[in-house]
Formats: sequence, C-alpha cells, structure tokens
Amino acid sequence: MEEQIAKYLADEMGEAERKQFEEQLLSDEKLSEELQQSIASWEISGVYNQSNNSFDLDAAWNKVSEKTTIERSLKPEKTKYSFLKIAASIILIATAGFFLIKYSGGVQEENLQEHITSNAEVEEVSLPDGSVIKLNANSSLTYEEGFGTEHRNVVLHGAANFDVKRNESLPFIITTNNSQVEVLGTSFEVRAYKNESVEVNVSSGKVGFKSTKAKGEPAVLEAGEKAVLSEDGMKIQKGKVRNNNYSAWWTKELIFENAKLSEIAKDLAKAYWVEIEVSESIQDCSATQIIQAKDLDQALEIIKATFPNVVVTKDKENHIKLDGIACNN
Repeated sequence: MEEQIAKYLADEMGEAERKQFEEQLLSDEKLSEELQQSIASWEISGVYNQSNNSFDLDAAWNKVSEKTTIERSLKPEKTKYSFLKIAASIILIATAGFFLIKYSGGVQEENLQEHITSNAEVEEVSLPDGSVIKLNANSSLTYEEGFGTEHRNVVLHGAANFDVKRNESLPFIITTNNSQVEVLGTSFEVRAYKNESVEVNVSSGKVGFKSTKAKGEPAVLEAGEKAVLSEDGMKIQKGKVRNNNYSAWWTKELIFENAKLSEIAKDLAKAYWVEIEVSESIQDCSATQIIQAKDLDQALEIIKATFPNVVVTKDKENHIKLDGIACNN
C-alpha cells in the first residue's frame, strides 16, 4: 500500500492504474487516511515544496486545521486528474462549506449558495429561477453558481416542500441520499434525512423519482401519489397519498378523521419536532378533528380539550407523554 501511495504522489501511475487507485480511495477509508497522512509528511519534509505545482497545500490544510470536524469528499470524474485534486476535495462539516480543485490549478473556494435550518425552525427560500422552497427543521439546501441559467441542480439534506417554476429547457434536479428527483415545474415534498428512507409526496404535476444505487427506470409520480425509497436505496414503493398531514410541519394544520390517538400523536411529533409517547391505555382513543396551531403548546391544548381523560406531561426536553384512563369511544 505504501508503494502505491508513493507512486500516486509522485504521479508515476499510468492512466488505468491511477483510475483503479482513485476508485479504491472512494471506498477504502483507511487508504484515504494514509494518503492524507503521506501528503502531510511530504509537506513537513519539504519534498512537496520542491515541485512546481501551483496547488497551495499550506492554504488548503490551514483551512482544515482550524476546524474540529472534517469529512473528505472524493468525487470520481470522467477526465484524468492528479492526487492533488483528490487531496484537497474536503467538506468542512462544521461550516457546511467546501472547496474543490479547479482544472486551471490552485485551490479556490467553490461559489456556492447554501441555506440551513436548525432545531424546529422552518425557512422559506426563493431561488434565482423563481422557485420557492420551504426547508424543514435540521435541513440544508445547496446549489452551485449558474443556478437558473446554466442548470437547476440542488442538493438536499433533510426535508423540504418545493414549488418549482416551470422551465422546459432546464429540469429541476434534487439530489438526496441514495436518490434523485427530477421535474420541470410542479409542487411536491421530499423527506430525506440521514439514516431514513426517502419519501416523496406530490401535490401537483409530475415528478420523476429514482434510486442512485439501484438500476431501473424512474418512478413517475402524479398529483396525489407518493413513493418511498428504502433506507438502503435499493427498493422504491409507489402508492396513493393516504395521509395529507405530511405537510403539517409548515402548514401547521392537521386533519384527522376517526383517527386513533396514537396516529394523531405520530403526526404531531413530525409536525413539531418532538417525541410523543402515548400510554397503551389511551392509544385507541379516537377523534375526528382539525388541529390548527402555530406552535406545539396550542396543539397540546386542543388535544386536552378533545380528550378530557388525557394528561399531558412534558417530562424532558422535546419529549411529551400522554397518559390517562381508557376512552369509551
């Protein structure tokens, strides 16, 4: 392994060997770490500085060393590139920024636009193409320079409601973990939090939804339809939207028809970013009602008025417990 790294750093690999080595870097965390350690050693020993490369290793590593948490992002490309282009492709998680290697030489910070929400905050974002995005809590949306004129590609981490302005010549493409959504112009919602399945609910128009890991044609979703991609990214299930409360996190309106308290609590938890535990004795209590509440406290007051036998307790941060005697429905 040391011999391979040495050849790679010296740029003595043939094109085929380099390609194989760089593909291995993408899947082998240990090899990636050893490569970075070798680069650091070159810098310390002064070997690297003897070359004529324009890549500013000091500037790149100084930016990284100031952060406490980093994650490498190694992107395969179709064209030939040297180890410098991989060594400096780093995502700084602490600030959600990252810098890429330019083919013209040197390291330049990529001109990105990023919107981030936190905790229970919801943010509405107007994009340069006229599309309007509502970002759910703990979510981020990123797009590169040229959005709206050269492309309409965004990266979503978390959940968002999209109202996409129609553009026949530039499809709107959303990349999430293990999936990709493509539209020309429509309204829909995507939920794609880390370590969860990806869910798409369509309000109007048509949406193409596919896995980036499994082979197959995209699922085409129309208004009133939904699809769920399994957490491993290998299976898509398509069907009708049975519960319109998926959008309650931003509409703050939940509609229930003869729904059990356990189901009501589940939708409330998603809408207000809390955990709600329902005692077994009252899980089957049911009601038909509309909950319109700007915050969780108002929603819980409506629950107490609807179910007088239920006791609501906030026993710890972001955790609600519903207890009481069984209902006589």
